[in-house]
Amino acid sequence: MKRILILLLLSSKVFAQEEAKDVIYKGFYNLSFLVKSPVGRFKDAISSDFSKLNSSGLSISYLTNPRIKVGELSTLLIGGEVGFVGNRQNKFFQPATSGDFFMNHRQAWANLRFRYLPNLAIKKVIPYLDGGLGPKFYFSRMMENVGEDEIYKVYGFTSTTLSYNLEAGASYKISGEKRPFSYLEFGLGYSQANSLKIIDRERVGFLSNFDVIDPKKSVRPQDFYLKIGITSYL
Repeated sequence: MKRILILLLLSSKVFAQEEAKDVIYKGFYNLSFLVKSPVGRFKDAISSDFSKLNSSGLSISYLTNPRIKVGELSTLLIGGEVGFVGNRQNKFFQPATSGDFFMNHRQAWANLRFRYLPNLAIKKVIPYLDGGLGPKFYFSRMMENVGEDEIYKVYGFTSTTLSYNLEAGASYKISGEKRPFSYLEFGLGYSQANSLKIIDRERVGFLSNFDVIDPKKSVRPQDFYLKIGITSYL
């Protein structure tokens, strides 16, 4: 009887070791390019003849298996993400009488992030569902280009709010027989944030003495975004 129990324990241990080779065990890290498009009232609020609606940028995330210390698998991975998107405004409602000015509108965030994987097996295609929650920062910076690669900030405005998002997508295996397994990832998501004040792109401009006219409006950001990136499952 003892021999049978020992054999069962050894078999279970070997099976667990073999299984770990073919499953997402530790977590993953990701680098992505994304494009955000405003929707709803937020789109109406930032629509302008002087500025583009869509913004693009990068995100970096790392998520880990919360059960790894006890040697167990988990379909829910937890970690964090940082990222930014932005666009540039070259024209203004009331332009400066001289000089070369432009305004950068950017968003940056640091989110607590989770990923749900319905199947942990290393396959050609891995579907996922992501979610996130955390602070988001909205920056508007008026810059002056004085030539010879010299650029100066002449005005800045920052506003902070709480944002949250949901994303669905799939990872497509591109290489790796051993860890880390490399995947090309495509995701489509929706993000929303609490109300805050931002620069009114339709009315921003200059006074005759080059002081910046900085009208602001209250908005509730809402975006759809497309994400393309490289994920390494560990």
